[in-house]
Amino acid sequence: MKPLKYALWLLLLPAWMGLSSCNQSATNDGEDFGNLLTSPQGLLLTEEEHPEGWGRAECTLCHNLENIHLENRTGLPIDIQAIYQQALDEGLSSCASCHGTNGVVP
Repeated sequence: MKPLKYALWLLLLPAWMGLSSCNQSATNDGEDFGNLLTSPQGLLLTEEEHPEGWGRAECTLCHNLENIHLENRTGLPIDIQAIYQQALDEGLSSCASCHGTNGVVP
């Protein structure tokens, strides 16, 4: 294998492996983590509940913004469409306001 091709594989393989470890769906069927309000910390993420992503600032490496907040699983009368749109509009900056810092130190 030519040195350039070998170097390219060395760069791309870890990136592909990292992304493939995420439970990312190619279709827009939504992510289902159940009713987060029933978990010990509610909407706030904890290391115990989110071990693969804890301490990572780039939520969208695993969570496709188009696949989140598609269905209201809380049973409360919330405007899930507005929450979905906020996530799309604000991107990563909207995650911490509801889900905490995910163990990332500012």
